[in-house]
Amino acid sequence: MKKTLPFILTFVSALTITVCVFFDLAPALVEEIDKWFILSGAVVCCIGLVNLTTVHARNIKRRGRDWDLSYVLLFITFAYLVLGIVAGPTHPLYAWIFDSTAVPLGATFYSVLSFYIVSAAYRAFRAKTRDAAILLVSGIIVLLGNAPIGEVIYPGFGTATKWIMDIANTAAMRAVIFGATIGSFITAIRVFLGIDRPYTAAGE
Repeated sequence: MKKTLPFILTFVSALTITVCVFFDLAPALVEEIDKWFILSGAVVCCIGLVNLTTVHARNIKRRGRDWDLSYVLLFITFAYLVLGIVAGPTHPLYAWIFDSTAVPLGATFYSVLSFYIVSAAYRAFRAKTRDAAILLVSGIIVLLGNAPIGEVIYPGFGTATKWIMDIANTAAMRAVIFGATIGSFITAIRVFLGIDRPYTAAGE
């Protein structure tokens, strides 16, 4: 039953939304299903919070690896949660904490990633093959076209960069998006028909 019931709910919900959206039927029913989807997402977040608490509480109890950081994580999580519930997400203190911690940390994280990106680009741009040479030349043209010094060296770098980004890059990205869309559609069909059941306990 624990495998059959989720499949029935998935099949009925997907079939209902598909028919109602394509044939413009019962918009109120689609809206109600969307509300249940949002509610289920909130339940999943609650389950994730319980799991996070259980894992780190166990780590603190066993004095496992970085158990002191588990204290910090649990304190920040529940303190910010209580603040959001009591004061609301629009409270100035709630917004200030987020803007003063999460935003700078995110910027720092991505700035550190730039060094790894440069390292990966260096390895990828080794012109060992014809394709790698084309990638290398294109990358150099785009870099010089976006850098102020590129226009000083040769004014045509800006035009070449615009052509690469608007024509070649757009065509490649559309091909990637088209392939990903087909793959997503096939995956949705397999879930819809019950061939793949990632929502079951064993993922069968």
